[in-house]
Amino acid sequence: MKRHPLRSANPRFTASLLIPLLVAMAGCSTQPPYAADAISAPTAWSAMQQEAPSEATANVQWWRQLHDPTIDALTSAALADNPTLAQAMAHVDEARAQLGVSSAQRLPTLSVNAGSTRSRSLNTDSSDASTRTTTATSVGIGPSWELDLFGRIRNSVEASERKLDARDADARAAHLSLTSQIASQVLALRACEFSSMVLAEDIDSREKTLQLTRRRVTTGFVAPIEEARAISGLATARTSLAARRQECARSANALVALSGQPLDTVRALVFVPLSASLPAAIGRDTRFGIDSVMPVAPRARLSLPAEVLAAHPSVVSAEREVAAAWAEIGVARAERLPRLDLSAALSGQWLHAAGTTLDYTAWSAGPALVGSLFDGGRGAANVAATEARYRGAVAALRIAVRSAAQETEDALAAVASSDERRLTTHEAVVAARLVLEATEARWRAGAVSLFELEDARRQFAAAQDSAITAAQDSGQAWISLVRASGNAAVTETALSS
Repeated sequence: MKRHPLRSANPRFTASLLIPLLVAMAGCSTQPPYAADAISAPTAWSAMQQEAPSEATANVQWWRQLHDPTIDALTSAALADNPTLAQAMAHVDEARAQLGVSSAQRLPTLSVNAGSTRSRSLNTDSSDASTRTTTATSVGIGPSWELDLFGRIRNSVEASERKLDARDADARAAHLSLTSQIASQVLALRACEFSSMVLAEDIDSREKTLQLTRRRVTTGFVAPIEEARAISGLATARTSLAARRQECARSANALVALSGQPLDTVRALVFVPLSASLPAAIGRDTRFGIDSVMPVAPRARLSLPAEVLAAHPSVVSAEREVAAAWAEIGVARAERLPRLDLSAALSGQWLHAAGTTLDYTAWSAGPALVGSLFDGGRGAANVAATEARYRGAVAALRIAVRSAAQETEDALAAVASSDERRLTTHEAVVAARLVLEATEARWRAGAVSLFELEDARRQFAAAQDSAITAAQDSGQAWISLVRASGNAAVTETALSS
């Protein structure tokens, strides 16, 4: 009778062939290595004709290029203690710890167990029903090591490394967001406070006009409607001032939340340049102190879109998430395949009973192959889930690239527009001031009505407000460019150096 070939095989001989084969398979991967796709970016910025050289680097402390002591002080305070940054750094530490957990799988593990029991039982060997006390002590160690046959551990470590890179990029984005918000709020608060000063000056002028108008009404020089018109204009100006002060309060409260400094400290820091420019505002200087209040942003250039977007924190974070998701697919696929563990055990036991001591040592060593024959589709579903997460990460990367490109283009357009408006609004203020002074002189002489004077005053107030807004927008546009480009904006000073 012919025997079955499998039954005739020697188990030791089969194991001697199987184990080297499995060891040779160690390091095999269930999928190819991750390769990042090229970022789809425009060839050039539409709002910029000349690009900065690629070797120029942006200033990490970019806000210092505004040369504004208030922004410097509040930013330093915020960076020293800010919950948003602390949260971002906690996520970085968590990702680093998870990398340590994943990397530990590469090394063997060593377990130790020890125990001692003492028991009393009936001595069945004795005829007088006596008892005996038994003491049993054991100590054992068990090393084990998983051979990474199909890259499960390697892909797990790679996924953790990519997630750590993503969290680092998120932390840089949080740092950039915080510093840009502080600079923006300082400009907003300063512009609001300066605008309030201009409105207060306008109200003071209107009050004097109302007093003079009432004298003329009393003497019958003008009709009573002129007094009503002056009262109406004064009430409108006071209403505007109350609304403006509410805006200032919101900006101040935002700076308190961002910097962690008391409200009095924030207002004191912001009001220093305002108090210095107040005499110029009252004295009607041609620029009414605006350049001493709102910092002039430096001119900046950008490298090619592909270079800017490739280094953008949000794009870097999204791309690292894609790489992590790709590695997790390999982990999920390897989970469905057999796992080979090399394990050993060494134990010693001591038994003492009835004055007799017995001790012995036991050991064992060998490989163990563990796999699942049927899991109800759990493994396949897990692979499908990781593949879906990968596709979602790829879509998120495309969204991040497009959003960063759009925000940068918008910021470049805002820079060009605000620079032009800063010049044109200054010209409008100069012209409106001349018209107001001439109209006011004619009104005092009785050559024009109060209606014409109020109209000239409104035009001058609107021109001042537009100039303040344009100065704020100019600085804000540069800040937005720094933030939108991921701090890739290189100033002309950096280029020349």
